[in-house]
Amino acid sequence: MQWRLSRQTSLHWLHFDGAWCVFDEGSSQTLVADPVLAGTLMALESGCQTDEDIEQQVFEDLGNPHRPTLQTQIHDALSFLDSLGLVESAL
Repeated sequence: MQWRLSRQTSLHWLHFDGAWCVFDEGSSQTLVADPVLAGTLMALESGCQTDEDIEQQVFEDLGNPHRPTLQTQIHDALSFLDSLGLVESAL
């Protein structure tokens, strides 16, 4: 599957105490994101689109965590972000 940030998404980042705070200007939503959720959004911002590219980028950014667990976490993150309207399927 291919993903992209929604057209109205404009993210602003703040990192503190090991967590990421993300404000989306387009929706006026603020999220506190764990490393996988933040990494998924950052991968999309950097141009990754396919599940495989997103997974590889997050895998590298997080220092090679347990891959099967990471795949599930990224899938859950993408589903959550899709439900908020921050990402969309890029068919």
